[in-house]
Amino acid sequence: MKTRNRITSTLAVLTLVATFGCDTETPTTLVVENDGFVAVYKLWYASALFTSPVAPGSASTSERGVRGSAPAYALLAPGWDPSSSEPPPRLVPVRSTGELKAKRGDELRITVSDTTFVGDCAAGSTLSQDDADFITQRIFPGDFAGVFYDAKTCTTTTIAADGGGDAATDAIPD
Repeated sequence: MKTRNRITSTLAVLTLVATFGCDTETPTTLVVENDGFVAVYKLWYASALFTSPVAPGSASTSERGVRGSAPAYALLAPGWDPSSSEPPPRLVPVRSTGELKAKRGDELRITVSDTTFVGDCAAGSTLSQDDADFITQRIFPGDFAGVFYDAKTCTTTTIAADGGGDAATDAIPD
């Protein structure tokens, strides 16, 4: 009988925690707004990955996110049409100029532009190589597989298949 009461008490506590511990009725939502001149190919913020491209002057659909404070990271696709079935020939990794704050129940609008993100050489800003490596190797590694991204020039170089230092240049200037 004591075991049954203990199980009943445990289930009652878990039910209360599930009911009142998480305020799931007021989720945090995220929207990507593209105020730039090039397509936003992908964007990552905290735990949310936006994989649908956002054309200049457009906004993404709303995604559920988490509350917190973090920078946003994106891939710009200069000269690429988001309605194309082909992947972009060139990607530029960028980072928000500061941390973005999302509160529970609020909608965070992540505005991508030359003033809110850094790293686009065409806009006159560059990332540090450490920031560029973090974005290309940790946030979007699949999009930069087999290439090295040079943050100073915003160009990519194909990495030699043998892993040696003699890479074939596939640099795409601004």
